[in-house]
Amino acid sequence: MQSFAEQAVMRHINASLLGIDAGQVEIGFPYQPQLTQQDGFIHAGISSTIMDSACGYAAFTLMPVEARVLTIEFKINLLAPAAGDAFRAIGKVRKPGRSVFVAEAELYATSSGTDKLVATMVGTLMAMYPQ
Repeated sequence: MQSFAEQAVMRHINASLLGIDAGQVEIGFPYQPQLTQQDGFIHAGISSTIMDSACGYAAFTLMPVEARVLTIEFKINLLAPAAGDAFRAIGKVRKPGRSVFVAEAELYATSSGTDKLVATMVGTLMAMYPQ
């Protein structure tokens, strides 16, 4: 997706699209010390950022080509410290619409080949159309 490549924040955290299907997107990024909080865990703001993009791009896959996507609101649950070698967020659309979409995301930390669910998000997104 061209717009993913245009997101400076995704470049900043070295994120990449790992998978794209209709209504579902997977985004990953490696552990980087500059993305951590004081105890060395990935900062909650970074967790929010990656899950927001996963929700947004999952919704975007179901929108008409002329649409753009914008987050209206989201809620996250931080379930465990985000500690690992790499992280991946999986976003899935739960309720598509013409203008409003509801999506969910899960953030996994991978360490020694084992995945651990560390955060979840529910987000509401809107399709924006040219005026």
